[in-house]
Amino acid sequence: MKSHKARIVPFMRGSFIVLLSFTIAQDCLAQRIRTAVGPAAPRITSAPKAAYNSMAKDTTPFNCEQYAGHPHPTMKSFCEGLEADVLGAEARRAGRPGPSRDVIELPPMGSASAKARGMACIGGQAMRKLPNGWEQMHSDAGGWQRCRVR
Repeated sequence: MKSHKARIVPFMRGSFIVLLSFTIAQDCLAQRIRTAVGPAAPRITSAPKAAYNSMAKDTTPFNCEQYAGHPHPTMKSFCEGLEADVLGAEARRAGRPGPSRDVIELPPMGSASAKARGMACIGGQAMRKLPNGWEQMHSDAGGWQRCRVR
């Protein structure tokens, strides 16, 4: 005949497993309750980045002049149209005034012809001389006038 102790040990082993699983379940429930509070408010550590500006260095970033001698005659005009669309869309997304579709040739600032005409190409932007400084020229088709130095 088995002793009385032998019957108690399996019972305790089973109850220990039940108690352990109950404890684990309680920990899971407690974690769920803590996560229901939600994340903390995001902290802004730096100023937002400015929008990308492909015209920061040059107002004709696609360099469509390279297609002047292309075998297909409309390649240069295709490149210029694509460039104007991309620059206009970028300016619109960034909330800046849009550039003109056309690019005119003007003399550089400080040259004799720029002084005689009263207009110059400064950083790819067509500028008109005023008595007290310069003003940016606007295209007839809309937008600020882009230019290249001749």
